[in-house]
Amino acid sequence: MNQATVLLEDEVRELIRRRGLDPARDTAGIRALVADALADYDDRSMNGLVPPVVDPEQTAKDVMDAVAGLGPLQRFLDDPTVEEIWINEPARSG
Repeated sequence: MNQATVLLEDEVRELIRRRGLDPARDTAGIRALVADALADYDDRSMNGLVPPVVDPEQTAKDVMDAVAGLGPLQRFLDDPTVEEIWINEPARSG
């Protein structure tokens, strides 16, 4: 995960906490929050205050997966061709 995604995820988590949102039940609200946070982040990156976001769509998906899904496992859960997920070693991914 790149630095921009990490910073944005931290900001979104803080906003969720402050607003008392439930990511498991209010995915539409969280999706809107991520979009707003990404727009605000993009404005700050234009002013050189934070690192730029390279791929806004992927960054929004990564943040949504992290705060309202199962993080790096979410892509496998969303893939209809994946039948099983085995976790052999927590330090390895891929």
